[in-house]
Amino acid sequence: MAQTDRDVFDKVGQYNLDELAIISYRFAEDSLPRRIDIKGILYNFEIAEDILSNNVVGSVIVYDMQDIRTIMPMVGLERLSLKFNSPGLNGYDYSEDTGVPLQIYKIDKVRKDPQNEKAQLYQIFFCSPEMYRNVTTKISRAYAGPVENAVISIVRDVLKSKKKIYYEPTSTNAKYVIPNLRPYDAINFLATQAKSKKFRLNAGYKFFETSEAFHFRSIDSMMGAGGQFAEVTPKWKYQSMITAVTEDAKQPELKDIERRLSSVIKYEFDKPVDTLDNITGGFYANKVTVHDAFNKTIKTHNYNYSEVGPNQVHTEINTDRFSTVGLLYPEDGSGKGVKFADTGKSLTEMYDAKTMVVTETSKVHNDYEFTPTSLLLPLSTHQSQAMRNMNLSLLVYGNTLVNAGDIITFTSPVQRPGEVENNPYTSGRYVVMAIKHMVNVESQRHEMVLKCFKDSVRNAYPKEEDALNSVGTDTRAGLSNIYNLQSDEVLADF
Repeated sequence: MAQTDRDVFDKVGQYNLDELAIISYRFAEDSLPRRIDIKGILYNFEIAEDILSNNVVGSVIVYDMQDIRTIMPMVGLERLSLKFNSPGLNGYDYSEDTGVPLQIYKIDKVRKDPQNEKAQLYQIFFCSPEMYRNVTTKISRAYAGPVENAVISIVRDVLKSKKKIYYEPTSTNAKYVIPNLRPYDAINFLATQAKSKKFRLNAGYKFFETSEAFHFRSIDSMMGAGGQFAEVTPKWKYQSMITAVTEDAKQPELKDIERRLSSVIKYEFDKPVDTLDNITGGFYANKVTVHDAFNKTIKTHNYNYSEVGPNQVHTEINTDRFSTVGLLYPEDGSGKGVKFADTGKSLTEMYDAKTMVVTETSKVHNDYEFTPTSLLLPLSTHQSQAMRNMNLSLLVYGNTLVNAGDIITFTSPVQRPGEVENNPYTSGRYVVMAIKHMVNVESQRHEMVLKCFKDSVRNAYPKEEDALNSVGTDTRAGLSNIYNLQSDEVLADF
C-alpha cells in the first residue's frame, strides 16, 4: 500500500493528527505514567473558535478498553497535547513542544459499550490554558494610553500567554481603572471602548482566539478585508452545487481537490428575515440618552440606518467586483427607508423602538479622553443586531486554512428553466463568525461547520417609489361595544 503524502490532499476530508496525548499534572512515577497517547482509542473529536468567545474550546470522545483513568487518574488538571491540520496547511498546534498544551476541565457521559463489557465511551472537554487562568485571577489596577497596550499587557502579564497577538491599532488614548475584574471581563470592557484608527464609524472591538493567535480587532476590519480597505483576499470560495458532489463522481472536473474543497455539503440560512427582532434590537434605529455627570448635561443621540448605513463599512461595499452595495432594507425613491404600514415613518425613524440610558463622565483624567459613549453605543447596538441577520451555516469539507474572523465567498445558484444563475441576495461575501472542526476516526473524515453573516447584499433591494397609502384613516372603524354595558347595570352576585 502506497504511503500517503501528509502535505498533499489525496481526497477531501483528509487530515493529519500528529499529536493527541494526555499529560498528567504529576511528575512521572515508577507505577504511573506522566503521558498517555490516546490517538489509538480516539473515536472522534471537535475543536471550535468563535469571534464572540475569548478562547478555543473542544472535546474528544474515546473508546477505552483499558480504562486509562485507572492508569492515569484524571481530576480535571490534566493537559491535552494536540497537533492537527489539513495536509499542507497550517492548523492547530497545542502540542507539548510549543509549551501551550490545552487544558482538560471536564469528563462527561461515561457509558459502557453494550456489545463489549470491557469497553467504555466517554467525552473529554478541553479549553485553552488562558481560560483556566482567567477564572483564577482578578485585576485591580489602572491602565493609560492606547487600549491595545492594556490588552496586550493583560494577555502577557496576567494570563501569562505565550501565543501570538494580532491587533488592529486604535485611536483611543485614555486612562482606565479596572476594579477587581477577571482578565477577560477587563479585556471585553476595553474592547467596547476601542476606536479604530482606520475605520471612522467603528463600533468597538472583539477579542478572540484562533489557531493562529489571539486577535484584538474590529468587526469593520473583518468586513472590509478584501476590498478597498485591505490587501487581504477572501480565504476561500464556496459554491453550492445544484447537483450534489459525491465521492464517486464521474465528472473529471469534480475530482479536482480544490474544487471539491470549495463545494458545500449542506447549507441553511438561520432567520434570513426577522423585522420585529431587528426593530427591538435597534438595527434600523435606536436612541441613546447620555448623562454627563462632570458637565451636568443630558444629551440624546439617534442612530438612523438609512442615513448612517451608507457611510459604514459593509461586507459588500466597494469591492473589486462589485461597485454598489445593498443595505438590508429597501429604500423609497427619496433615499430613505420604505414607509412602515400606515405610520408615515420608516423603520429607520422609529428611535423609541430601542432606547438606552448611560452615564458618562468625561475629562476626569488630565490629558486623557474617553471615547464618547454617544459615538460607540448606537453603532455597536446596530452592529450587534446586524450580526443576527443573514446568518449562513455551511457544512463543508475540512480546511484548516480558514479561521474565525476571515472573509469567505458563497455562491448560491438559482435554477431556472434552461439556465442556472447566482442568487443576487444570498450570494457574496460573508464574515466567518465561528468554526467547528469535526473529525470522525471511523470514517477517516474531517468536516467543519462555518457560522457566517453578511450585513449587505450584492444588489440593492428593489425600491418602493411611492409611499404606501394610509390605511384605516377612520379611527372608529372596526370598533364594536360587544358587551354593551351601561353605567347603571349591576352584575349578578355569585
